[in-house]
Amino acid sequence: MRAGRTPKAVIVGAAGIALALTAAGCGSGSKPAASGGGSTTGAPSSASSPASASSSSASASASASGSSSSSAAGADSAAAALVPDAIKSKGTLTIATDPSYPPNESKDANGRIIGWDVDLGNAIAAKLGLKANFTEVTFDDIVTGISTGKYDAGMSSITDNKKREGVDDFVTYFNAGTKLMVPKGNPKKLTGTGPTDLSLCGLTVGVEKGTVQETDDIPNRNKACEAAGKKDIKTLSQDTQDQINESLGSGRCDAVLADSPVVDYYAKSGNFEAVGDIYAGAPYGIAVSKTNTGLSQAIQAALKDLVADGTYHQLTTKYGIQAGDYTTPGLNQAQS
Repeated sequence: MRAGRTPKAVIVGAAGIALALTAAGCGSGSKPAASGGGSTTGAPSSASSPASASSSSASASASASGSSSSSAAGADSAAAALVPDAIKSKGTLTIATDPSYPPNESKDANGRIIGWDVDLGNAIAAKLGLKANFTEVTFDDIVTGISTGKYDAGMSSITDNKKREGVDDFVTYFNAGTKLMVPKGNPKKLTGTGPTDLSLCGLTVGVEKGTVQETDDIPNRNKACEAAGKKDIKTLSQDTQDQINESLGSGRCDAVLADSPVVDYYAKSGNFEAVGDIYAGAPYGIAVSKTNTGLSQAIQAALKDLVADGTYHQLTTKYGIQAGDYTTPGLNQAQS
């Protein structure tokens, strides 16, 4: 996923989705109750997601070009003491994110990066006596960019799994899973009941490049399809969730697999709908280079503080994703 990540009508692009949500009564003053780079191409990513539109003034100051912002939360001296000197001296925490995945990370109509991950990242940085500098990166390039030292951390709905832990360390902070999204009315009558569901066999399924849905989910589903004597799923992999959403709306793919918070969010638009239950649950993790253990420890300490003082739950509640609350932040907690 980024547990993977996910989509946006025949209304194409983020600006269109925002209009559809507004028409449905989910304007800038409200948000759908979601359960829950490289630059993006085409229309601006999720131009004004309802959850994002009500984000804090701190997150509103974070821009796609990487401008800094901070949270109102006070610094934690013990956590701040763990921050490596190189980061402490510059005073900023450079965080890579792919802002095409609301309500977790997206861009508003002015191109500013906003969302749940942004608000939480700002709060973490503030606990460490730093300012968060969110930088737009194509999702598939985040983990390697951290490994090479281009970014201090990655926060972009990244699922913590054993494969990724072989490259970077991950500080876990949220529970998510995979869900199936289809056009409104579910014209193909898909069931989406789990990773071995056969209703997708022979169809074209959209996924964002580099997500668990692309690397793990569809290959495993195809094994089930082959065992049942059915045709393999055809994978449509694209760079951003915006592109995948456009493909679903235009009929280039029959369905989309993405993270549960994102699917539930877009199901509120009236153009798509979620099918079946969440499956393959796993924690999101903040990616940090294995050579930067001090920063991993500092982020973990800041997260624990934010859980303890109630800030964490306030933020998940604000975006309607409190079902994924993760109250035991840890390091490299992947089970598979």
